[in-house]
Amino acid sequence: MGLEQSRIQVYKLLPVRRMRFFDITRLCKRATFSGPSGIDRVDLAYLKWLRSLGSVEYLVNGVAGFSVIDERLGDAFADKLDAIWHGEKEGFSRNQLLPFRDTAQRLRVARKWQARRRGLADIHAAKFLQDLCGEGVAGLDLLDASAGEGAYRLDSAWRGNWKSGCFFGISHSMLGRTAYLAALARQKKLKRVLFIHDTIPCDFPEYCREHEGAKHLLKLRNAFRYGTHLVVNSEYTARQLEYWRKILDAPELPVAVIPIGVDPGVLEHAKYEAPPFPPKRPYFVVLGTIEPRKNHALLIHLWRDFVEQLPADQVPELLLIGRRGWDNETVFRLLDRCESLRGHVREMNGVQDDELWPLIRGARAVLFPSFVEGWGMPMVEALSMGVPVIGSKIPAFQEAGQGIPTLLSPMDGKGWEKMILDFVHDGSPERLAQEERLKNYRPPTWQRHFEKVAAFLGDGALVDW
Repeated sequence: MGLEQSRIQVYKLLPVRRMRFFDITRLCKRATFSGPSGIDRVDLAYLKWLRSLGSVEYLVNGVAGFSVIDERLGDAFADKLDAIWHGEKEGFSRNQLLPFRDTAQRLRVARKWQARRRGLADIHAAKFLQDLCGEGVAGLDLLDASAGEGAYRLDSAWRGNWKSGCFFGISHSMLGRTAYLAALARQKKLKRVLFIHDTIPCDFPEYCREHEGAKHLLKLRNAFRYGTHLVVNSEYTARQLEYWRKILDAPELPVAVIPIGVDPGVLEHAKYEAPPFPPKRPYFVVLGTIEPRKNHALLIHLWRDFVEQLPADQVPELLLIGRRGWDNETVFRLLDRCESLRGHVREMNGVQDDELWPLIRGARAVLFPSFVEGWGMPMVEALSMGVPVIGSKIPAFQEAGQGIPTLLSPMDGKGWEKMILDFVHDGSPERLAQEERLKNYRPPTWQRHFEKVAAFLGDGALVDW
């Protein structure tokens, strides 16, 4: 009897169990970033939830196939990433991240990876695991399936005796891996839960990178073709998703609209009666990547007008919290070269949560002049801390804000100018009215979110037998 047949016989003796598979690819690629994006927060929240239910099978997909990462290694990686994004100064070393690299790259690094045999990694590759999770090499199980006919498989002989389970793909990046999703779809008893954050690249390709619209359309097609359950963050996203489903002539799938929960750190800061660090002068905060659809240009030009029209000591400060994005050269040139903005507009990149929450808490308001969004996670976080919000009058913000924020057209420069200068003062009628509305605000929670996800999947799909 061959080795493979012997393993099959052994696996048949193991208890039948439901499996929880989680695609960790995006988090691996984001591990060198000092802070999470909105999608990163959702990705990590889902992973924490699944881990609270029991064991998790970690999948890393790449151009040459995918890997199943040992659970202890995956857990250690997730714990360290969470700590880094909450203020831990020591990041990942190169060796710690090596096991998570794209399969094609790893094949060049580990000379005897045994990918085609789907066996244990050799000692040259496995030694890197020890650096992150502190386990002995002999006790680690790093299974890999790589290029060729066997590139994408999740069979019972490989992963043990499992009968059914759920796969969770929370980021959009993995939706472009057609062969990967097709392999998952071949497991007929595997529920494939995919999170659709927005359809913006298809709706408004002018706000995105070149060719991003076509790529996103492929992702939506794959979601309908290979998913079994779709979760979206808003009714607006659900409406747009249905529009594109009809355009694609794709099959109907169960779709659940479940608002994203609020980070526990936000709720902790919401308990403060006053900002923990009183500001030296009034300031406003803008959260998000500096990209065209976020409409930073509106605020940059307003602040340049403030500097020209107001005494220097009466100009509020504007904090731009977020990294620089793409196709926004005019805004970047203004930030780099406009002397009048210095001392009044400040970029803050790589801000970690422990620093971010107090900054939001002390702001006169958080500003969101976006042209389009799929949801409004930063808006909800600000409202959860009792901080006023001035935002665009767009469907996602109207839904996320629950009638509390002050909403204006993203094209109404004069209206934004008037409202910002009004919010500088404690006696602002609109600000006081919004503060009164905030007393009745009930933020969405992750606990409620995952209760709805579990109910959506039904039949104890996530419970171990």
